[in-house]
Amino acid sequence: MISDLMGSLEKTSVIDSMRGVSNVDFRTAVRIRLVEEKFLSLFAEGKMSGTVHTCVGQEFSALAVMSGLKDCDWVTSNHRCHGHFIAKTGMWERLIAELMGDESGVCKGVGSSQHLYADGFLSNGTQGSLLPVGGGIANQLKQRGGDGIVTSFIGEGTLGEGVLYEALNLATIFNLPQLFVCENNFYSQSTPQVNGVAGSISGRAQAFGMKVFEAGIWDLSNLYAVCLNAVNYVRSSQEPAFLVIQCYRLNAHSKGDDDRPQEEVDFFKAVDPLTNWLSVEENRELENLIRKEVDAVAEGFVIRGIKYWDIGEYSSSVLCRNNSVRRKPFSNNPELLSKVLNGAYRNQLITESAIFVGEDIADPYGGAFKITKGFSTEKREQVFSTPISEAGLTGFAIGNSLMGTPAYAEIMFGDFILNAGDQIVNNACKFHHMYAHQVCAPVKIRVAMGGGRGYGPTHSQSLEKTFLGVESLSVVAPTSLRDPSLLINDMVAPLKFPCLIVENKVDYGRRLASPMEGLLFEEIGGPGGTIAVRPEAGRVGLVIVSYGGMARQLYDWYEELFKELDVRIELLAPQLIHPIPLAHIERSVAKTGALLVVEEGVGDFGWGSQLVAQLHRSRIVFAAEVVGALPVSIPSPRILEQAVIPSLDQITAAARRVLK
Repeated sequence: MISDLMGSLEKTSVIDSMRGVSNVDFRTAVRIRLVEEKFLSLFAEGKMSGTVHTCVGQEFSALAVMSGLKDCDWVTSNHRCHGHFIAKTGMWERLIAELMGDESGVCKGVGSSQHLYADGFLSNGTQGSLLPVGGGIANQLKQRGGDGIVTSFIGEGTLGEGVLYEALNLATIFNLPQLFVCENNFYSQSTPQVNGVAGSISGRAQAFGMKVFEAGIWDLSNLYAVCLNAVNYVRSSQEPAFLVIQCYRLNAHSKGDDDRPQEEVDFFKAVDPLTNWLSVEENRELENLIRKEVDAVAEGFVIRGIKYWDIGEYSSSVLCRNNSVRRKPFSNNPELLSKVLNGAYRNQLITESAIFVGEDIADPYGGAFKITKGFSTEKREQVFSTPISEAGLTGFAIGNSLMGTPAYAEIMFGDFILNAGDQIVNNACKFHHMYAHQVCAPVKIRVAMGGGRGYGPTHSQSLEKTFLGVESLSVVAPTSLRDPSLLINDMVAPLKFPCLIVENKVDYGRRLASPMEGLLFEEIGGPGGTIAVRPEAGRVGLVIVSYGGMARQLYDWYEELFKELDVRIELLAPQLIHPIPLAHIERSVAKTGALLVVEEGVGDFGWGSQLVAQLHRSRIVFAAEVVGALPVSIPSPRILEQAVIPSLDQITAAARRVLK
């Protein structure tokens, strides 16, 4: 493959292709190369930390594509992003500051080489992760009526990532103005393309019905013409396209990991367009001038020292951790939880122009649990019923939210949320901190969790603990103990950061609870706070804490628990489960000295264990037990399923141990 390319290229033909070229930005190409060479020398001298992936030899790929872009256009990039960034923004000095770790950098020094943000530009180090995010951005550009497009760069190594194909599919189905640019440099880190890519690159895009453009960096006139045609096609048609640019990186994958044959590298150095342009005497003056400018900026940081961003300011939490202990009685209308959730989300659809993204959520189906029933009939342009693409649909929702549009992504079953884990953790939750507080993606991710319906091992787990403690991510759990519309509309919707909404499948079919005789319903800390069920009179001897559908199940078992234990019980059901609201739980546990935590997920290393650990740090003295599911997959037969999920007998036995 690469030998065929070498056979078709000659130094003389490359030089010939450069004659008469007038629109090539050689100055910026030289700037990109010298900035990256400076990075490598600074790393070698121990003046930079981390890593760097240079695009030396690929500069014209970025410049040719950017030559057709407008200020309104966006670019998403990858780990090899410096050339894209400089070509799009021109901010080479702040890029140097960023890699030096100085707070004057584009992301105040915290993003470094791979994680860059500027208005209209995003890069991230995880392969392909920004492709569906770019699709969401493209959707917003299109919805707003302009002619803006998104250009999304990948290397050919990303062809092994499934999210690429999800993104290509979504872009085609939704007619998104997104140009996918594959910079094919024939190696995925150290793996030759022949060992890592089956079939043709262009054939992959053609399989989705996309128009494909192809060019190489060794014919600059043709390269610029093809790139401009590709950009103009996406802009005019407002549909996606795929551009393949053959190129060759002259440096190692990162700082020094290069196993390619030296004679091959030497050949491509000889035919490199920029190297040949710089070999002309009259161009060396420009090279020397730019080198002095680059050296001066870099050495300036070395001389004056690096001013790092304050760690306290950088790490400031965006999550609500101050919880009121004020209690207020409430009552519910006995409606089905699913109906109330439908109404709460419909309110977001109508009043906030929120979009809803998910599998099979359009009418007449309305989602697996009918929570979005009627939405697409009422607001078709705001409902995106997607293929089976958990990562893709989540990234698409993230991109929309990044542009300021409220976005709700539905994961049909909780077990599938791990497919979207990269999008949630490495994009939605990291954007705020790794881009130096310049941006956030307040996407809301809805997921149906829990067993009890006989769906079996891959449709019944409670996996929310996987996402507890993730930076910038709030996790909430509606429960039929309280009207969830207050939680969704008053607490979740205004959040300026991502939120995971854990909805229990069994709870969907329950009516909102009413207090039994002698019990009082209270909400602590407002509509998004904790639900408390306690005796109207008498001393409480045991505090039980749970959330979501399990909290409602405990309420339904309340009388039996009281009879078995012969002790008054206060049931606390936090709707915000991360960060855990501690103040009122601590107050109740301090009074009783007895705590039982029940969760439907596996108890080992879970939410309950963390709650107990945090309470112990407050120095109160109490006995505690945590009850959770057995550490096995949820089986389908009802009798076995009931044996795995916490039962009344298990809970009663644990409570007795606490009360000893």
